[in-house]
Amino acid sequence: MLDGISLDQLTTFVTAAETGSFSAAGRKLGRAQSVVSQNLANLETQLGIQLFDRSARYPVLTAAGRALLADARAVAEDLAKLKARARGLGRGLKPHPEAG
Repeated sequence: MLDGISLDQLTTFVTAAETGSFSAAGRKLGRAQSVVSQNLANLETQLGIQLFDRSARYPVLTAAGRALLADARAVAEDLAKLKARARGLGRGLKPHPEAG
């Protein structure tokens, strides 16, 4: 069930948490609020947990959402780096393994 989680979903989650609303996240990501909401609902279904409490005017991270936010941010950043490196290699750049 967790295999289908995408970079897009993680980025949407992090952006919604950082901006404090699904509408603001949509504006920042260039998407409709309904797309952000659906993306997050799908992520919650895949994870089997609720990330946001939607009972108030603005969504608020649940305890589970707060616990996963740093991990989601790190995974999204790492995957974005991997994709950027792959694009560079595809353009003929020499591989430079990072120390770490």
